[in-house]
Amino acid sequence: MQPLQERHLSASALATYQSCALRFRYRYLDNLYWSQLWGAPPEDRARIERGQNFHLMARRYYAGLDPARVEDAVEQKELESWLTLMQGFMPRTFDQAFYPELELRLNRPDLRLQAKFDLVVVSPDGKATIFDWKTERKLPTRSYLDKAPQTVMYRYMLAAAGGQYSPRGQFKPEEISMIYWNPMHPTRWHRLEYSQARFDKDEQFLRDLVSRIVKTPRDMFLATTDEGTCRRCEFQMICHGKRAEQLDLSDEEELREATLAWDDLPELP
Repeated sequence: MQPLQERHLSASALATYQSCALRFRYRYLDNLYWSQLWGAPPEDRARIERGQNFHLMARRYYAGLDPARVEDAVEQKELESWLTLMQGFMPRTFDQAFYPELELRLNRPDLRLQAKFDLVVVSPDGKATIFDWKTERKLPTRSYLDKAPQTVMYRYMLAAAGGQYSPRGQFKPEEISMIYWNPMHPTRWHRLEYSQARFDKDEQFLRDLVSRIVKTPRDMFLATTDEGTCRRCEFQMICHGKRAEQLDLSDEEELREATLAWDDLPELP
């Protein structure tokens, strides 16, 4: 297994460390990839799987392919309605470049990061918009999204490592923005702009956080003292000898990532 300092950290990994360092160790050092969907109520499993199917349909649409189909007719009808709303919100046109499921890695000696975007759209004038599809019932506030791990990591990564997709060979932070869009609330979305000042702040934050993680001795990844976090954690059986009272199924990116091996992972101040 690669030493921690040689691995590429995702936003979900960084957020996991911030919420509970021991949970980070279980997942990313001990490789205990226990899907939080195990033991989840059927309705929650169905919701998450429907969101994953929507991501697949969106990827295929922006790649110029026919949308995928599911066996359940009711779910297929709902997914098709979501896809129609998405096409109206961000239609696939020929005057812009569309990069669905774009993956980037940053390979600096002291800063190894990776991000997987649902969609990046680059216009002829060099401006880039990051789209992230959400299918959660609850709508986060703009202030929450502005500080969300995905927002911090994704905008920073496109500016720092996405130059090959820019017509000029490099995206300026001011040319980057990010949009979260939810087909369940198609008219309630936010565009989050970027700036050089924010880029500099994000870079320092990420450097400090990654440095702290890689310098932490294995036995010093300590458990959180937040009881609420513990109650929702899939590893509560290891720490406290009982199943989680209520699994945290709100973070779609975290759920998608938790089922993958480290090298296959695709989300801060």
